[in-house]
Amino acid sequence: MKPSSRTSKAMLLGVSAAALMAFTATAHAASKTYTLTADFDSGAYSNTNGAGDQLQLNANIVTQFDFIWVALSGRDSVVRIDTDFQDSDDGVIGNNNHGAVLGEYYSRPGTAGNPTMAGNPSRTTVDLNGDVWVANRNEASGGQGSITKIGLNPSGPGTSTGVFNAGTGDANTFDRRPWTNAGGADSLGGTSTASDPAILQYVRTAGTNVRTMAIDANNNLWTGGLGNRQHQLYDGATGAAIPGTNPPFTSFNNGNGGYGGLVDGNGIVWSASSPGCTNCLVRFDPTTGVAQNINTGGRVTYGLAVDTNGKIWMSNWSQNSVQRYSATGVLEGTFSSTGSNLRGVAVTPGDNDVWVAGSGNSRVVRYNNDGTIQATIGVGNTPTGVAVDSNGKVWVTNFGSNNVMRINPATNLIDLTIDLGPNATPYNYSDMTGSVSGGVTNPMGNWSDVFDSGIASTMWDQILWNTEPEGLIPMGSSIVVEARAASTMAGLMSESFMTYGSGDLLGLTGQYLEVKATLSRPGALNAPSPILSDLQVSYTQASEPATMGLVAGAAVLGGLAMRRRQRQV
Repeated sequence: MKPSSRTSKAMLLGVSAAALMAFTATAHAASKTYTLTADFDSGAYSNTNGAGDQLQLNANIVTQFDFIWVALSGRDSVVRIDTDFQDSDDGVIGNNNHGAVLGEYYSRPGTAGNPTMAGNPSRTTVDLNGDVWVANRNEASGGQGSITKIGLNPSGPGTSTGVFNAGTGDANTFDRRPWTNAGGADSLGGTSTASDPAILQYVRTAGTNVRTMAIDANNNLWTGGLGNRQHQLYDGATGAAIPGTNPPFTSFNNGNGGYGGLVDGNGIVWSASSPGCTNCLVRFDPTTGVAQNINTGGRVTYGLAVDTNGKIWMSNWSQNSVQRYSATGVLEGTFSSTGSNLRGVAVTPGDNDVWVAGSGNSRVVRYNNDGTIQATIGVGNTPTGVAVDSNGKVWVTNFGSNNVMRINPATNLIDLTIDLGPNATPYNYSDMTGSVSGGVTNPMGNWSDVFDSGIASTMWDQILWNTEPEGLIPMGSSIVVEARAASTMAGLMSESFMTYGSGDLLGLTGQYLEVKATLSRPGALNAPSPILSDLQVSYTQASEPATMGLVAGAAVLGGLAMRRRQRQV
């Protein structure tokens, strides 16, 4: 007997269910391993390399951040600029900037028409997270100075877009958002009235008229006030002053310094004094609490830099010379310059060349490490600061022409000029890119890779690293491994990294997994790099036949329907 239509349908549903049961997805385990040079090469290196089938730091380290932070003394603000920016036209970028400037932020509370607190920022220093601290050199009210911290990755809406003269920001700025300081709410510290979420900290400091700022190996901030010469260490996360009258010492005042500074690879704080002070270079050792005045041969202290040999380089304002000091403060040489009124100093680590801004005759002078002049480069009006970016290129801030320029060391030519708009007057000669903090004070680099598992529901189980005997973390060094996952690449970029130890369970789900390893070593000369010999991630996923089962069921239905239509013809 031929089955009825209802019977046939029931049978078909049974067949479909059986087909789906037959094709039910089965979970299977797999892993992704990085252990050979070719494995690491699939990812992105920043100050690291995978030579020798292992990940380690490069011998010469530049900053890992692709930004420069420039203090605009005339607008009481700081701008963030993309150092990777490439101009397709003539290399000169006007106020429209085409995306070269990524944001502008107040350095102090108070609006443009009502600056309730003093600004006139002249120094920036980039910390180990890429955030920036900026000093307000005019602030001394109540016997205190002030500094402001601005974040590299602001969270939430309302941050500056970097668009010049945008309707959401102050006129003639790159969309600088209000910081009203209504009722003086932030005058003594805090950011409660700052509308831009990038503004993280406003701190009143023990030093007045702050100019010296430098990041130490723990990502804390040393400040020095030119007004009262007081130097103090502040917590880099909270902005709170760190107490300490026993080793390590966290404050000093020997009557000098407070003009420009850095922390070298040995943790020593160096602080210049001012154009009117000779023999006033301060060398402070936090382990002993001793602050020395270094004999400069009667020359003025001004801009400071440190090379990969641990030597300190200092510009002499009125003598038109630069000097080199040993790590212990011994004067090793004084070298004449083709520039005048020398200010900012920077070192390109690959060749250890020294770059000095001559504001008196609008020159940047390039020295070999032995003090001989290699090149003299004409730049904008009144250059004040120089800094090295992640590509090893040299940036110069031009106070008198309201712009910044980028110099290619391979040619000694300017390959980019960015106009910062009226009244910008960029005036900083300090660590604008993080090349000192992340290249000398606490040398670090990273590597990352995105792995596509092919299935959205992949469950990332466990992470293991340095299981091979070649893996090494010398004393004072570190390896930090992070991961994040998402079902789409767009979603992955919006996820936050989580830190894991070797053997930890990941507890992540998604088609894409990004792993990141950050390596750091002490800044002391010849300190060995940590070594990541291998990294393995295990995961579990349902195989694709789950979808195939649905397709098979649909095919059975479609086939039967077609047969029925054929019989009806």
